[in-house]
Amino acid sequence: MKKNYDYYEILGVERTTTPDEIKLRYRKLAKQYHPDKNPGNKEAEEKFKKISEAYAVLSDPEKKKKYDMFGSEKFHQQYTQEDIFRGTSINDILRDMGFGGGMGNVFGGFGGFGGGAGAASMQNLDISSKITISLEESVLGAEKKVSLQDGKGTETITVKIPPGITEGANLRLAGKGREAMRNKGDLYLEVHIAPHPTLRREGDDIIAHAEVNISTAVLGGSAEVNTVEGVRTIKIPAGIQPGQKIRIKGHGAKKLKGGGSGDLYIEIGMRIPKNPTTAQQKLLEQLKAEGL
Repeated sequence: MKKNYDYYEILGVERTTTPDEIKLRYRKLAKQYHPDKNPGNKEAEEKFKKISEAYAVLSDPEKKKKYDMFGSEKFHQQYTQEDIFRGTSINDILRDMGFGGGMGNVFGGFGGFGGGAGAASMQNLDISSKITISLEESVLGAEKKVSLQDGKGTETITVKIPPGITEGANLRLAGKGREAMRNKGDLYLEVHIAPHPTLRREGDDIIAHAEVNISTAVLGGSAEVNTVEGVRTIKIPAGIQPGQKIRIKGHGAKKLKGGGSGDLYIEIGMRIPKNPTTAQQKLLEQLKAEGL
């Protein structure tokens, strides 16, 4: 199920609201909507579940950072309900407010929506696995074939890799988990990006490498460099230094939130001949005499 509601709107807070203020706001809303205060009121119970989920995310710096970065829908592709409630202080807060068993009263001991044995059973139907993709596929997107095995045999499915996906992200394939009692769990694929021989990724930026000879570094010129988009020729400014980077805007990985793309950086190395010819040696001696 896609979740597009806004946690900030649910709690009535801003992105800049402090953790202490978020906690106070949650306590106020929990007191208003807790099922113990609203017996038999399903609408209040659903409201309580939503504000509890919102607090579990916004009170955790790492989860809040991911939520702000990816937005609601993509956030829930990476975090299960169990992940969201893991490590929260909600039970302590509710017990401190006099609500006895805390979240267990609402969710039947399971830290997510749905509650009771049903929720736990559905959680147990989920499958976690891993998928390895190339750096190019992480930047440009791709379609990968994945084979799933169950009691009925092997099923091959196509997994769409969104452009810009990051290391450790989770892809959720609804209904591709285990099946029991007419219920189907989901398949979660943790993404691993294989190392690239010449490129590396830093966030949404791509770092490539180009080696130039001494004359090109001093006088300027051009060089060829391998990128995720293929081999391209870049301009080398005169006087460039080893380790200096040339930035090509917008040719990095696609940003998952906010649109646009990262940048491509070409890191410059110096090509030093190991066995210069006699003519090259004479020229180098002349340059040495000139202080170069």
